[in-house]
Parts: sequence; structure tokens; C-alpha cells
Amino acid sequence: MKKTIHVFFLFFSFITVAQETIPNKVEMCETLTKMIEDDRMYRGKEILRDGTFGRKSTYPQKVIDSVWKLQWKLDNANTEKLIQLTKKYGWMSDERINCPELDIWLIFRHSQKKYYNEIDKIIEKEHTAKRLNDFQYKLIKDHVTGKY
Repeated sequence: MKKTIHVFFLFFSFITVAQETIPNKVEMCETLTKMIEDDRMYRGKEILRDGTFGRKSTYPQKVIDSVWKLQWKLDNANTEKLIQLTKKYGWMSDERINCPELDIWLIFRHSQKKYYNEIDKIIEKEHTAKRLNDFQYKLIKDHVTGKY
């Protein structure tokens, strides 16, 4: 009986940790780089940076709100794509796909509340499997739970 339980546990562990091999790392790097560019699309523009650090923005609130809506649309698309890719291949670390300074964790860090539960489950699995490092795990975990 003990042997059966051990075999079942090992089989279950393998299934929950195993991921597909990334077929084309160059293409994956390009996809993820584009996602990061989209993540920064409007965040880096003057309209959203103008009123930061306690300064009053020179742009009307309607303009700021409409630019944020554009950014959130990109954030949602990025979050959904990264969830899909992570479920299929596991966490996309810079080292794993040879794509330096990718900072793909920012996509989950900028995600909307409707994705928090799913992201939390994914990062727990990826952190346990040692594909997501402690630093990135803690930053994302803080965002989706409000605490670490």
C-alpha cells in the first residue's frame, strides 16, 4: 500500500511540474519583448508621468483616464497571454530562453484584479518548481495578495 501511495505521489508531482519544451526560444524572446514594450507603451509617456510624485498634472483628468484605459487594455491582453504561456511552458525566465533583461514579471505586477487568483496559483506552482525566483515571486505575490 505504501509503495502505491509513493508511486501515485511521484506521478502526480511529475504531472504538476512538467512543462512543454519551448520550441523556438528566439521567437519566444521576440514575443515576450513585444509584450514588455506594450507594458511600457503608455506608462512611459508624458501624460501618465506628468502628475506623479505629488505634482498636479497639466493634463485634464479625462485625458489621463482615457490613456490609462488604453494601457489597461494592453495589460489585460499581456496578462492573458502570459498566463497561457506560463501554463504551457512554465515561467519564462531570462536565462531559460536566453533573453537578457526581459523583466517579464512586470506583466503580472501590472495585472488587473480579475486575474489575481489565477496568477497567485500560477506563481505558487512556478516558485515551488524553482522556475520563478524569490525576488520576482515576492513582487508579484505582493501585488496579487496585498501582502507577502
